[in-house]
Amino acid sequence: MTKDINSSTSSGQDNQPFVIKTKTLIDELKAVCASYGLGNDGNEFKIISQIFLYKFLNDKFAYEVKQVKPELANTENWEKELAKMPDNEYQMLRYQMSDSTAFLLPHQLIPNLFERQNEPDFAKTVDDTLMDIAATNNDLFAVKTEDGQKIRLFDRITEFVSSKRDAFAKALFNKLTIFNFENIMGKVLTFSLLFLNT
Repeated sequence: MTKDINSSTSSGQDNQPFVIKTKTLIDELKAVCASYGLGNDGNEFKIISQIFLYKFLNDKFAYEVKQVKPELANTENWEKELAKMPDNEYQMLRYQMSDSTAFLLPHQLIPNLFERQNEPDFAKTVDDTLMDIAATNNDLFAVKTEDGQKIRLFDRITEFVSSKRDAFAKALFNKLTIFNFENIMGKVLTFSLLFLNT
């Protein structure tokens, strides 16, 4: 279980529900990894941090899109309405959102992938999606080594398990619906504390 870090957050009691839910999400992802033989494995941290990052980037994109297109905020299936947008208009969103927002295509959003989890080769779909997001946003998010080489944002995370990759991918995705980061966008949060104290 994760340790209690509510007293360690700089944003105070207002963020305690967020901290608790985030810790719960991390614990649930750790449990998935453990059930597929990756508990305390060297790749466990990679999987959890990368799927967690994908969740955060997805929700931040959703938040930013709804700032640009407020009518989407009142739409139950906003991602489906977003997908109906003409391509040139959709591409313009890239320049209307904040510079720190990853640009995602409709089929890369969590709700749309969630609906595809019973399709064959779902693990490959997840991995391909993460790799495409990394390539599209490479200039913004890639980390550079000392010699200037860029480290890709995501790995093919389902390949860290030796079997039942589709089931593993589905198990991870089922945990991503625990809560929504959109509600805390704009607040000062220290995610490193959450991982260092797990």
